[in-house]
Amino acid sequence: MLLATAVGCASWQPANVPLAHFDPNRGYRPNLPDEFRESGHVVVTLAFSGGGTRAAAFAYGVMEELRDTEVVVRGERKRLIDEVDTISGVSGGSFPAAYYGLYGDRLFEDFEPDFLKRNVQGALVGQLFRPKNFFRLMTPATSRSELASQYYDKHLFHGATFRDLREAKGPRIYINATDLSHGNRFTFSQGQFDVICSDLDEFRISRAVASSSAVPGLLSPISLENHAGSCGFQPAEPFVEAMASRSSDPRRYRAAKSYFDYLDAEARPYLHLVDGGISDNLGLRASLETGAAVGGYENLRKFMGVAVPDHIVLVIVNAETDPNPDIDKSSASPGLTVLMNAVSGGQIRRYNFETMMLAQEGMRGIAQDLSKPGRPVKSYFVEVSFDVISDPERRRYLKGLPTSFVLDDEEVDELREAGRRLLRASPEFQKLLAELR
Repeated sequence: MLLATAVGCASWQPANVPLAHFDPNRGYRPNLPDEFRESGHVVVTLAFSGGGTRAAAFAYGVMEELRDTEVVVRGERKRLIDEVDTISGVSGGSFPAAYYGLYGDRLFEDFEPDFLKRNVQGALVGQLFRPKNFFRLMTPATSRSELASQYYDKHLFHGATFRDLREAKGPRIYINATDLSHGNRFTFSQGQFDVICSDLDEFRISRAVASSSAVPGLLSPISLENHAGSCGFQPAEPFVEAMASRSSDPRRYRAAKSYFDYLDAEARPYLHLVDGGISDNLGLRASLETGAAVGGYENLRKFMGVAVPDHIVLVIVNAETDPNPDIDKSSASPGLTVLMNAVSGGQIRRYNFETMMLAQEGMRGIAQDLSKPGRPVKSYFVEVSFDVISDPERRRYLKGLPTSFVLDDEEVDELREAGRRLLRASPEFQKLLAELR
């Protein structure tokens, strides 16, 4: 009787609240010059891939190295991490990105005990078997990802919303998920939320991270309600122009269409968000697709209100794993779990390669578009990846670490050290340091 009453009284509550009135000059968005971090001489973007705690620890090591690396910018000695303007994170990589955006250097004090060296996976599984959660999960008001979000909120983000992230005035943080029905990238920014007439300021960081890391089958989607058409939203002119470019520039059209698909709230009253690795496991597609939608990187720079820098730096931290060779050692048909892991892993690896190539071409294009006679803009494409490790046993060991939310302390330390060492050894990174020192 009590269970029936609990189920009957519970009702689903969307994670997002409606936006009363569209205002292009408010909210967590990158195109506000007075709020965007002063880029000055150097613009640095970090991209953290998915991969559970393996990816988070690897990215953390890179950030430690950036903290300990000093450069000279406009005659002033600075830590290179203080020149970071943007961090894009996917799944496991979204955790250190969001934490640093909120708390800055506290990352180097608290993130290790609070996340990297904590059995988060065991805690999440344990929540499923608590009696009160068992009954809650039988109602539409609670899901596995909602329980995960509550855990992240309690132990990592402490009720912080995107308003808090905006007011922290750190680097711009992009947390990326995947729209389950269409397979499109969904990035948590007010620009994306404007389309569905929702207020990102009120959205909890923990829910964004839970969306980004909601692996299908293990965790449930985070669902949003589409309020499109209720706030007076008007798309920016470059996006309107992009919708007319289907035949002349299909890539630009396709990038813009992923936004316009949400404008019909009757056809799509709800959105269901899952792991960002499905659509973009490197966290690079947001800038690539936005650049395409507005008609090029010079237009994107003007749209974002960013001054022309002397150096643009992209550091990609890729915790990608290898294929499973054991499948080929037996004539037996692989089981469902092995099959699903192999299919998803294969898709991610192939998509990663294409995204990496596009990003590298994009960096060259940005530098060329922004360069002026007598004032060249230099670009640096820094890849931090297990693939560049020369020792095959070491490379195999790190790539073989599981995609989970629990690792041994020693494994975490080895990933951190690998991130530091590989960044330091990167020829592109050393070329940047030579320029700035």
